[in-house]
Amino acid sequence: MTSQPAASTARTDETTAARRASVTAAHRRSVRQTAEFAFWATWYIGVWFWGITILIGGLTWYFMQRGGGVEIGAVAGPMASAPYFLLVMGIVLPLSMIALHLSAGGTRRSLAHGLAWGGTAVGVTFGLAAAVAGWLMWWAAARAGWDLPSGADQPTSDLSEIGLALLVQSVFCTVYFLAGVAVSIGFYRAGWWRGSLFLLTALVPLTTAELSLQTRWLGRMLAAQIGLPELPVWAGLLGGLLAVGLAGLLIRQVVRNVAIRPVASVASGSYT
Repeated sequence: MTSQPAASTARTDETTAARRASVTAAHRRSVRQTAEFAFWATWYIGVWFWGITILIGGLTWYFMQRGGGVEIGAVAGPMASAPYFLLVMGIVLPLSMIALHLSAGGTRRSLAHGLAWGGTAVGVTFGLAAAVAGWLMWWAAARAGWDLPSGADQPTSDLSEIGLALLVQSVFCTVYFLAGVAVSIGFYRAGWWRGSLFLLTALVPLTTAELSLQTRWLGRMLAAQIGLPELPVWAGLLGGLLAVGLAGLLIRQVVRNVAIRPVASVASGSYT
């Protein structure tokens, strides 16, 4: 008499476990697809970005050399714009993804996770590209015999420092991309006027990264304004990781319960 209820309970548990496994597999698949799309779409345009910045740097190098001297900071300037490029990509990409992602069966949770993982992969790979390009530029200038001024925002002059440069560049690139995502979905969710609040909120991880690392002109200027001394390397990197975490949490908050607008309104650019 008791065997039938026990067998029924066992079948129910198996069904529940199978359903949970299916949901988990679907979530992982959706996260992976979102992350891969964010990564490859960014790099598809990123190849053009790096090509143009290297060309601009090379032309600047050439004309300054013709003028009698090269300022390495002016040559390296275009390559320092990688975080700003990723900020723009972080704003643009979610608008092309969110409605189609959810209509295809994805969840808001998988969208947030996928954008976070994809943004991290983009940040690390762009950080690697920026660190290697900076070191190669410094190496070429040193081989040519030009004066190489010291400064935190200059390319590294020692190959042993390229690991630290990779970490710093990766943090900046990741934070700026994720902050762009938060701004984009914030405007999508709340419209142009109320969405401005998300723009202000996104400044929190950006400011945290800039003040923690202080390797860019903006971070040093802000630190000077508030009287914050330059932090040790370990403290700066911890602050940078905190900034990445804050940006990820911000994405999670803005994506949660976001109302999906018709695809036609997304295509027309009308978000109000």
